[in-house]
Amino acid sequence: MTGAKRKKKNVLWSKMHTPHWEDFKQWCRKRLPILEWAPHYNLKENLLPDTVSGIMLAVQQVTQGLAFAILSSVHPVFGLYGSLFPAIIYAMFGMGHHVATGTFALTSLISANAVERLVPLSVQNLTTQSNTSVLGLSDFEMQRIGVAAAVSFLGGVIQVAMFVLQLGSATFLLTEPVISAMTTGAATHVVTSQVKYLLGMKIPYISGPLTFFYGIWVSTYVFTICFAANVGLLFGVVCTIAIVIARFPRAKTLSIKNIKEMEFKVKTEVDGETLKQVKIVSINNPLVFLNVKKFHTDLINIIQKENASNLLLDD
Repeated sequence: MTGAKRKKKNVLWSKMHTPHWEDFKQWCRKRLPILEWAPHYNLKENLLPDTVSGIMLAVQQVTQGLAFAILSSVHPVFGLYGSLFPAIIYAMFGMGHHVATGTFALTSLISANAVERLVPLSVQNLTTQSNTSVLGLSDFEMQRIGVAAAVSFLGGVIQVAMFVLQLGSATFLLTEPVISAMTTGAATHVVTSQVKYLLGMKIPYISGPLTFFYGIWVSTYVFTICFAANVGLLFGVVCTIAIVIARFPRAKTLSIKNIKEMEFKVKTEVDGETLKQVKIVSINNPLVFLNVKKFHTDLINIIQKENASNLLLDD
């Protein structure tokens, strides 16, 4: 019995440690999906639509890459480089047929946190920005891109280690409310970080606890106090007018033009006798009433008040 177990164990050990060419090819296909689908790619049917889709995504990635580079606190040209290489790498290692990968806002903010902390924007850096390097960029910008590249490389090493350890299965521990909360919080953080670029404000970069609430407070303060007489007031008036126009339907317009003088008169009757017409309203200028119904209502109220006062005088 012991000999049979030993023999079986030796067979399993030999299978585990004897490499085969087919096993190696299968391992390569699992790790490089491009080896699986590239030989079966239909050029006649798929080349044209894939080319059109690629051009559309490339046009989108130009502006998106520039924006994410600014969000990462590096020179905008590196956003174009960062949009090119992820797509090529994902074409070789990715398994999704309808996925466009690249940089996104959350990783850009994380990279900006390290860049601003290690290479801050100080007076000394501002004075040395005139010294250009081989790429036409200043030494300060090259230092920042070096830090961003190191952070990106370290993040890639951590992700590869998680892939080797098969830690992707741990995502089932994250419930849907947790994922939704993290997504909403990240989106809100990205929006508040871009307020200074939207309004043209110069706010120093601050990292640490309560940074999110500090950004909201500073943006609100500057927007409502410093720009209250210019941008804030104009923005409030425009928004109020737009809300009123969209919320309420337009009233009918009544125009009274090119009339030098117009009088509204009413006949009064006292004890069955018709008296002379009494002038209650006199208009000497052209008028435009935006609400016809309100105009008639006010006019009737004036007439009723005039009738009541005439009755009191006659009594």
